[in-house]
Amino acid sequence: MDSLGVNRRTREAMVAGIFYPDDPTMLAERVGTALSGYEASSDSPSATRPMAILSPHAAFDYSCDVQAAAWASTAGAKLDRVIILAPLLRADDHGVYLPETEVFQTPLGDIEVDSGACADLESCNTLFIVNDIPHFESHAIEIQLPFMKTLFPEALLVPILVSGDKVIVQNLARAIGMVFGDDMDRTLIVASSNLASSILRPDAAERSKDLLDLIKSGDWKSLCAQKDVVGLAAIASVMASHVIQDTHFQLLAYDDSHKQASSTSEGIVHYAAAAWYGGE
Repeated sequence: MDSLGVNRRTREAMVAGIFYPDDPTMLAERVGTALSGYEASSDSPSATRPMAILSPHAAFDYSCDVQAAAWASTAGAKLDRVIILAPLLRADDHGVYLPETEVFQTPLGDIEVDSGACADLESCNTLFIVNDIPHFESHAIEIQLPFMKTLFPEALLVPILVSGDKVIVQNLARAIGMVFGDDMDRTLIVASSNLASSILRPDAAERSKDLLDLIKSGDWKSLCAQKDVVGLAAIASVMASHVIQDTHFQLLAYDDSHKQASSTSEGIVHYAAAAWYGGE
C-alpha cells in the first residue's frame, strides 16, 4: 500500500469492511470483475471519454455493478485530476465543504488531494468552507475511490461535499468552471448520488424516472427544487457548469435495491450510472 499519509492529514477509509471489502486483494478482484463486465458498445460515443459521470454511492452489495458501468466509461482516459461532488449528509446544513485532509486512504493505496486546486476554489468564492468533519461523516466520496484508484492510480482528488439551493449550486458550478475550465481535457467530474427511495417500489421507480428526465433535459434548476434526494445538489452542480455545455447525456446502467432488501419494510433505492460526453 502507498504511504502518502505518513505525517500528513489523512482521512482513513471509514467504511472499508462495511460498504466494500477492506482486504486489498478481494477489493481489487471485486472492482476488476465489475469493470470487466462493461465494454463500450458499438452505439456508444466511445471516441471520446466522458467529461463527467454519475455514479451511485451505495454499498457495493447494492450498486457495485452500476458504479462500474459509470467508471468503465472513462477507461483509457489520461487524467491528472478527478473532482468528486457528493452530498453533504447533515440535516439542515447547507454549503460546500472542502477538506483539510491531504490524503484519502483506500485499501488499494492512498489518494492524494489536489490541495492547490482546493485552495484555488476557496479563493475564488466565499461559498467554500474548509472542514474535515463533514468529510469524516460522509461515505459518498469514499465509495468511489476504489474505482478511481484502479483506473487512475496517479490522479489527484478534489473532494467536494455540497448541499443547498440553486444559488449554492450555481456558485459552485461557476467556481468549477473558473478553476478547471481550461484543464478539462485532463479532468473528470464525478457526481456521487443515488436516485429516489421509498418504501413503495413503484413510488421509488416513478420518482427516479422523473429525476432522470430532468437530468436528461438539463433542467438543473428544477432538479435543485426536489428536496427529498440528498445528492441532487451534486448532480445539479455538474449540470450547471459551463464545462459540460454542449455535451450528450447517456444513461449507462440502472438498478434498484429490491433484490438486496432484507424485508418488505426496507426502503427501495434506485441507482443510475450515466455520462456526459463531449460533442453531439
